Amino acid sequence: MNTAPEFQETPCNLCGSDDAEPIAHQNGFRIVRCCACGLVYVSPRPPSDKLLTWYADYHTRDGANEASWDRLMGGVFRESAEILCGWRDGSGRRRLLDVGCGFGGFVAAMRERGWDAEGVDLSPAVVAAAANRGLPVRLGTLEGLQVECGGYDAVTMFYVLEHLPDPLAALETAWRLLSGGGTILVRVPHTTPIVRLLAPVGLGGALYDPPFHLFDFSPAVLQRLLRRAGFVDIRTFPGKPTVPARLGARVAAALFGGLAIGIHAATRGAVLLPGVSKTAIARKPSA
Repeated sequence: MNTAPEFQETPCNLCGSDDAEPIAHQNGFRIVRCCACGLVYVSPRPPSDKLLTWYADYHTRDGANEASWDRLMGGVFRESAEILCGWRDGSGRRRLLDVGCGFGGFVAAMRERGWDAEGVDLSPAVVAAAANRGLPVRLGTLEGLQVECGGYDAVTMFYVLEHLPDPLAALETAWRLLSGGGTILVRVPHTTPIVRLLAPVGLGGALYDPPFHLFDFSPAVLQRLLRRAGFVDIRTFPGKPTVPARLGARVAAALFGGLAIGIHAATRGAVLLPGVSKTAIARKPSA
């Protein structure tokens, strides 16, 4: 485990408890589970300013590029775009902010559907690439945006919350930026069940991906975070699987993603298969 002096013990972001049990050690970091509410997170961890410096090359790790990210997330983006368009009646203003937008794939998808969509990301390389595509993407963080409260009709975060030092604060910021009746859509991993399943055979050792991933969210914990931030009408579902570049990962994603969707449909939304990514959509109350 990493014990550098600058590393910080971290209380639970959801309930504030410091009573946590270790559940894994990966990449020199300890992953713990809150004994009070079940949130899984990295503790101790590097300070926020150090974490930020590591993200400059995040989107190009292992040879990834704009095309590979488009393939990875294409199905997720298309499904999410249709869901958001269905939740809005098509009349009046439709302004959207995609947080952690990367190369701008979802911004482009929503602009093609007539939305006034823009993005923010803290990687200079991907912001420059998005700008070269003519997309309105800003360099920075959600907290650093100078935008009036209620300025957006929708806020999206695809695989972003698990990277943030304070997910609850990010959701609260998104709530303030949304207009009354506005929509938030988030997608997060749920890695813990897979790690527990594979641990007896010595596998699953790199699935949490710390320190890039600081949190892991079960559907129940994600819903509690959204409620704490003020959101209502929360709906959680498996969503389309991603399409990884490596064949084995792609087959696994398609197999388990398809199984999760099938079980969710067969049980009329009552069962969410553990271990696959989840999408949640919710509203800010109108008044």
